[in-house]
Amino acid sequence: MNIRHMGLLLAVPLLALAPQLGAPALAQSQRCFAETQLCIAGPIRAYWERNGGLATFGYPITPLQTERVESQDLPVQWFERDRLEDHGAAGVMAGRLGAEILEWQGRAWQPLPAAAGNRGCRYFPETQHSVCQPFLSYWERNGGLARFGYPLTEGTAESAGNWYGAVQYFERRRMEYHEEFAGTRSEILLGLLGRAVRDARALGACAGQIFAPWRHAFASVSFRGALGCPQPAIQGAPGAVQPFEHGSMLWVDLGAQGRKIYVLPPRPEGADATLTPIRFQVYEDTWAEGQPVNAGLTPPGSLLEPQRGFGKVWREHPEVRARLGWAFAPESPAAADYQPWSGGGALLWFPALNDTRHGFGTVFALAPGGGLEMVNPF
Repeated sequence: MNIRHMGLLLAVPLLALAPQLGAPALAQSQRCFAETQLCIAGPIRAYWERNGGLATFGYPITPLQTERVESQDLPVQWFERDRLEDHGAAGVMAGRLGAEILEWQGRAWQPLPAAAGNRGCRYFPETQHSVCQPFLSYWERNGGLARFGYPLTEGTAESAGNWYGAVQYFERRRMEYHEEFAGTRSEILLGLLGRAVRDARALGACAGQIFAPWRHAFASVSFRGALGCPQPAIQGAPGAVQPFEHGSMLWVDLGAQGRKIYVLPPRPEGADATLTPIRFQVYEDTWAEGQPVNAGLTPPGSLLEPQRGFGKVWREHPEVRARLGWAFAPESPAAADYQPWSGGGALLWFPALNDTRHGFGTVFALAPGGGLEMVNPF
């Protein structure tokens, strides 16, 4: 049974639990948002306002429109975090976006690790998954089965932009545990699945295909919409990585597109990962055999002076040297995979440096305007 077929099985209890809307007169008037130039009205506005509003659903990102949802043509409206569907007499329901994004990524819910009988958790035999703290309390306080549906994964760790932390997928939502905001209303946040699902669907209109291993990473990048369409990927390009005191340098030989050196800040942590945008710089590698390998500088302690192309950029650009400091390990050769996008950005990784056994790695998402996100590809 795949996720789409499972929706038919689970729809009956969820419809029974869905709130009935009386469409009060106030809700028939429009409420408009300057941020997206869109409005909400009628039953969807009433549901949006009664169930948490902006914090729960985000801004509308489409007008009200008719779409086919699991063999039904329904009035629906998309929001940053959700899709709201007007089921008429059965009321307004949230779309099954958690199930949809997992299916788009090729992550079937059945094979994911399941658990029963964990103390302090609630086990659901319907999907053979449990909900544990801190997600369980949030699930119970905020609508439970009717609002979120059954769990489709156990708690796991994932990226959302530069943030990396505990998440859990449900039929209708993805919950994120932001430990950096512990004790505040932002401790548990609902993922921006409305935007993620629409951006994933938009790739269907592109002539090129996303590099298959990056479907999970793509859904974690916050600036997906600015990337445009994927261009042909370059696989196994010569590359190298070197860590510095305050960041790193990446080198990749893209053939006809040139040899690039990327200067990256360190991976942000805690609240910085959630709130602070980070930026990269890119330079052409102009070093050639026969040029000085280094300047013969004497770094402090066990630190190192970078060499060859890394060293040339480091010496010729004082802002790079000031930003990164000294290298603290030699450069490591590593083949790279690289995919440019029509909007000017790119996705890049060094697969040999990923820890596939433990499900951790890094895709460097390079925004057209110089923004950077380091997302987990698994």
